Amino acid sequence: MKLSIEGIRDTASYEAAGVALPTFDVAQMQEAGKANPRWVHIGPGNIFRIFTARVAHDLLAAGHHWPIAGVIPLDPAELDTQLAPFDLMTLGVTLNPDGKREMKVIAGMSEVVATRREADYARYLELMRAQSVTLLSFTITEKGYVIEDSSGALQESVVAAFTKDPLTYHPNTMVLVAAGLYARFTAGAAPITLLSTDNFSHNGDKLRKSVLTIVDGWVASGMASAEFREYVADESRVAFPISVIDKITPRPNPSIAAELAELGFTDLEVQTVGRAAFAGFVNAEPTEYLIIEDKFAAERPPFEEFGVHIVERQVCDDFENMKVTTCLNPLHTALAISGMLLGFPTIDAEMRDAALAKMVNRLGSEEGLPVVVDPKIVTPQDFLREVLEVRFPNEYLPDSPARIAMDTSQKLPIRFGETIKKYQSRGMDLAQLQVIPLVYALWARYLLGVDDQGATLELASDPLLDELTAQMSAIKLGESDQQLIHTTLAPIFSNPQIFGVNLYDTPLAAKAEALFTEMITGAGAVRSTIDKEMN
Repeated sequence: MKLSIEGIRDTASYEAAGVALPTFDVAQMQEAGKANPRWVHIGPGNIFRIFTARVAHDLLAAGHHWPIAGVIPLDPAELDTQLAPFDLMTLGVTLNPDGKREMKVIAGMSEVVATRREADYARYLELMRAQSVTLLSFTITEKGYVIEDSSGALQESVVAAFTKDPLTYHPNTMVLVAAGLYARFTAGAAPITLLSTDNFSHNGDKLRKSVLTIVDGWVASGMASAEFREYVADESRVAFPISVIDKITPRPNPSIAAELAELGFTDLEVQTVGRAAFAGFVNAEPTEYLIIEDKFAAERPPFEEFGVHIVERQVCDDFENMKVTTCLNPLHTALAISGMLLGFPTIDAEMRDAALAKMVNRLGSEEGLPVVVDPKIVTPQDFLREVLEVRFPNEYLPDSPARIAMDTSQKLPIRFGETIKKYQSRGMDLAQLQVIPLVYALWARYLLGVDDQGATLELASDPLLDELTAQMSAIKLGESDQQLIHTTLAPIFSNPQIFGVNLYDTPLAAKAEALFTEMITGAGAVRSTIDKEMN
């Protein structure tokens, strides 16, 4: 049994395996999608494949022509390994807390291009010129929107792009987006909506700011006209709604691949390319939310009919703040960093550790909920309860701390910095915070690249990893020189690009320094510090 257009014609085998199949002709849909594209998506990774692409699949099944053309801005191996061999389809595997599996072949994509390839980049520009395309969406993670270095200065490669024709290929994703908009502008300036669905606060605002910065660079250097800038800045023609997407989607797990092989699949093994794990299936939890601000510049799918919430900006903002800055993402980061230091294989295993469970319960309920506004879609208390009692403890969801720990430097200012700013703006006492400075100390300890037993720790990828580990290199386990500890931590803890604020303007820097000092006294010090703080 294979996952392909030809393979799914073996309906009896798929039915026997309990796999739901598309109710429409996939090959015909893909041809129609290429001829009449509607929706382009940059970054067709795992959460896209099992959630966003499934929404498109359901739209297609209901007779709505909204196939997605995928764009891969980074390694073309993503196309060659986990999309093209399966005719752009995905086997979605939903892992329920009771151990039951739900499986569905998802066929929401009509084509995929990898823009590092010349012909594919040309096709991307062609898609962006198409009047029929009215929606460009994204799942590229926080770092995909970055055009600045850790000091806040524009990256040199981005500045260099300002003196070139806007349609010249550039590897930075935001330059790629701006180039697509330039192609669209020169082809008639048709309206379009740019929809970020990445997990950080005010994602649409960040997308707009990054794109406009690049546009301004081209205008200032004479490579683009002021009229182009007016087009991108006019949100009646180019809209940037904010959104929140929520569905825990771990990397494809070999144990799931083994189960699929037992069912008869012969092509769904997990393949590793560099540090990335690719497969024709995606494993994920059942819970999912997609909340989108009602701000579209052009025609959009009837999302409301397919479980997507289209809401006023304030509702989206409230849900985003609840999820991203208080009730889920900060808890995930706390578990990821501590889990790597302590050697936990999965997030659910950490939830069975009394001290770690208490840590995230306290972080959510005592430090987060006081600054949360009820978004009315689900109460913050119920959302947090589901996270702590159902979602994180799901032992059938094989999610690793290393996956969540990726790009932590890009996540901290949103996942924790926004809460700190709310405490400050409301005149609340930051000195009462206990878990947030503990997480900061854990992250600094993590950057030493040594686990709690003194063994070398392979750190998760992060755009600032080399810079940060170099800054921390003077510190070794057993270090007790307080001046050295302070001078090492100060450039990091004072950086608002990383924390959202200068921590030394708050009581949190001193707390984090003291906790970090405890954690480097020797083997087992991380464990003892967490236990002490939670008791």
